[in-house]
Amino acid sequence: MGASRKIITDVLYSLKAYMDDPTVLFEAYRANPGDLEAGRQDIRRGRVGLYEQTEAVTDRVDPRYANLSSVSYGIDISVRRAYINDDASRGELPLLDLKDKIIDWAGQVDAGLVTDTRIYTFGYDGSGSISRNDIFVNMTLNFTAIKDLSTTQS
Repeated sequence: MGASRKIITDVLYSLKAYMDDPTVLFEAYRANPGDLEAGRQDIRRGRVGLYEQTEAVTDRVDPRYANLSSVSYGIDISVRRAYINDDASRGELPLLDLKDKIIDWAGQVDAGLVTDTRIYTFGYDGSGSISRNDIFVNMTLNFTAIKDLSTTQS
């Protein structure tokens, strides 16, 4: 298993254990909000999707060998509303509760311990706006990690 894959699975497992909510589905990929609208019946109340976005080398041991990188991760939150006329208490407010719990987790998680020092940090960078569709409300949270590239990645 490659380092990038292991980071995603280890971080997602840590987040799932911290949140301890059987009504939330945790997945290791970005799902287009339109695809959620098209019939995801397996999402009881909410979905949290963690995925890698971009990576940029920040430190080299010489001109050829990367040592550290800055990796951005997205965490998508989707909450099922069920009816188009539901007010914020059925969509936006529960979504914000999940957002706050994820931010709390990120503030206390030891990323190095969780990932066997594949990443050293995992910090919250901000969020996008909330979007409301017929069935789900959605938001993306952005995080940055410092990744160790000096060890074997595969």
